[in-house]
Amino acid sequence: MSSNQNIDRYKQKKEIIEELDFYKSIILKKMDTEDFNSALIKIESALTLLNDYQTDFDLEKETKIFTQLHQKLRVEFDNHRNLYIRRYNNLRKETLTEANLENFIKLLAMLKNEVDNNLIQYNLHDLRDGINSYFTYIKKLYTIISSYKVLNYNDASGKILSYIKESKDVNFPNLKVLVTIIYQKLIFLQFEIMSEIYEKLSINEISEKLSISPGKIEDLINLIVANPKSPIKKYIQYNREVIFNK
Repeated sequence: MSSNQNIDRYKQKKEIIEELDFYKSIILKKMDTEDFNSALIKIESALTLLNDYQTDFDLEKETKIFTQLHQKLRVEFDNHRNLYIRRYNNLRKETLTEANLENFIKLLAMLKNEVDNNLIQYNLHDLRDGINSYFTYIKKLYTIISSYKVLNYNDASGKILSYIKESKDVNFPNLKVLVTIIYQKLIFLQFEIMSEIYEKLSINEISEKLSISPGKIEDLINLIVANPKSPIKKYIQYNREVIFNK
């Protein structure tokens, strides 16, 4: 190799190292401001540059520096991102009632605000979408809560069962538990109304009134009988007849 070629190679390597130093300075500044997502993008650019010239020059030292920096940054990025994910997952595990739903919405709104403010910094787009979907289902459930006691039974049960079907494939377990409890309350109200009108009814008669299969009616009766305020005095299994409290 001629001396001119050696000089050209030296200059080219020097330029590459200067470019890597520039990348490093930007990365460190972004890490200081906790702009981890942008820093990761810059590191990936630096690693791509190193990969392009790894067979042409001895860049082992520089590769080691950026590889270690990438690992450190990835840990920092994941730790910060996981803080928001854990808060979101913990909210989905919260036990919800009609009484505490409003406070729950405030907590979810606070998390959404923080996620929106740090959306790009920690690449939280998927989490934002999940929270937005959560709010959509909460809003629909809120409509049910505000109306199920005043709507006629068919309308109220139709809304609830439609919600249950629609939310089947989304992962909001506490909403599913709450809407199930609301449905049970609606059924309980219907049994209270029946107890005011009838002394006894057969399972088939109740099934027809509530548009629920006789088998499921028996399961609901077992739940209602366990309630201290149950409107059911007893259930006679041999003739499948419900005796109401008067």
